[in-house]
Amino acid sequence: MKKLLLIFTVLFYYTIYFFSQENVYSAVIVNFFPETTASQPTFNINLKHERDKTGKKLLRAFGYSSSYNLLISGTMLLLPENITKWEGGNNLNGMLSQYKNSFTQSPVFDHDLWAVNYIGHPYQGSFYYNSIRSQGANIATSALYNLSQILLWEYIWEGGMEQPSIQDLIVTPVVGSIIGELAYRATRSMGKNGFNWYEKAAVIILNPSYLLNNGFKTAKRNTTLNNL
Repeated sequence: MKKLLLIFTVLFYYTIYFFSQENVYSAVIVNFFPETTASQPTFNINLKHERDKTGKKLLRAFGYSSSYNLLISGTMLLLPENITKWEGGNNLNGMLSQYKNSFTQSPVFDHDLWAVNYIGHPYQGSFYYNSIRSQGANIATSALYNLSQILLWEYIWEGGMEQPSIQDLIVTPVVGSIIGELAYRATRSMGKNGFNWYEKAAVIILNPSYLLNNGFKTAKRNTTLNNL
């Protein structure tokens, strides 16, 4: 099972990387969907909030990230303990005790499911990363924001349920930022010529932060795309 998950993860990451390369993506579209490129208008990809001040971008991103964390927390509370590994929050005293441990003891190697640690957490980091990257923030700002959010997740959102995880503190900000940047570039590449239905589906799954920040609207240019 772990080998299958590893193969899936590698293919998943490679697919994002593959489509993030504009020339490769364009070639695929021309070869497999030629009817979508004939006399198709070209578009500028104007990010909706890119002219906002950094503070406003951070506040908006924090709202999206907090909503995401609330959704994930609620879902995990409904899942069985053998999946979540949340053992500290059975009662208020247990939660308070676990919070104390989280802030006074070192992080540990967790025993969460492999898919949770190496698929779920990179995806979580990608969401954090693109919640501000998709507003026009640079790579460094987006990566640092991602790091700040995983610290909040491990010590605040999840800190009363289990000890902060060494794997999560490394994988989420590092791999999440890499995957987030690849997803961001893939989304920009797809949106260059307007989003088709299958591209919209890909963005909804792979880069929902972009959708929250920008939707699928693009600004049309006065040129026509005859070939890619």
